[in-house]
Amino acid sequence: MNLELLGFQLDLLGPGVVAVALCAARLLPVAFLCPLLGGQASPTTVKLTLVLSLSLFLHRVAGVELPVAVETPLQLVALVLKEFVYGTSVGLVAALPFDAARMGGRFIDLFRGTSAEASLPMVGTRESAAGDALYQLLVGLVVTGGLMPVVLSGLVRGFGWVRLGAYVPTEAAVLHVVGLAGGAMATGLAVGAPVVAATMAVDCLLGLASRAAPQVNLQDVGAPLRILGGGALLWLGVGLLCERLLAGVLSVEGALLLLGEAAR
Repeated sequence: MNLELLGFQLDLLGPGVVAVALCAARLLPVAFLCPLLGGQASPTTVKLTLVLSLSLFLHRVAGVELPVAVETPLQLVALVLKEFVYGTSVGLVAALPFDAARMGGRFIDLFRGTSAEASLPMVGTRESAAGDALYQLLVGLVVTGGLMPVVLSGLVRGFGWVRLGAYVPTEAAVLHVVGLAGGAMATGLAVGAPVVAATMAVDCLLGLASRAAPQVNLQDVGAPLRILGGGALLWLGVGLLCERLLAGVLSVEGALLLLGEAAR
């Protein structure tokens, strides 16, 4: 199939199909990165169906159109790549609060004993137990607590902030995404810091006790104390941790707005 035939078929399809394809190209990486639109847990067919449904909604109901006509297939490919790159940036920003929760849980389990709960026999996985628990807890709180429309509105409004084909890769946009990623890492470290401090305090006390009483073997006591003490502190402070993580979810819409201003 030559380029002339592709161009002729493109004219027959009309701008509507092109607009839907560009919307899908922007939403596709968001669906694979952000857990509110599927993430890694949902099947691929479900995510593709959701992306197609949202693309049709944006075009038919919200009136999202391509301002200029696509004349050649190469121009269409270039526009699809631009939308895919911008959608990847949007998906990364939208998923950062949830990644912060997972990073915080893994940071906690690293000091508690390399995720002892997930390493138990017959479990079949060595993933971080606290990381997955905080991640799933944050997703549940966002979905049931009324914050999901805030994130989705930021994703939908992004088509008004940066219209189809208007994305321009700039240094400011890259620095904005990198800064947000650094903030998410800082949040993850802040979430895990109290438990990490408690486990280090346990190690310090056991070291002093072993120094004071060398005849008492306390090496076998350290690991259970770290696991139980860190788990108890995590259980007691889970409310404060969730408040810190939900604040990051509330800031997603503003972060997407700043990203759109830097990318157009």
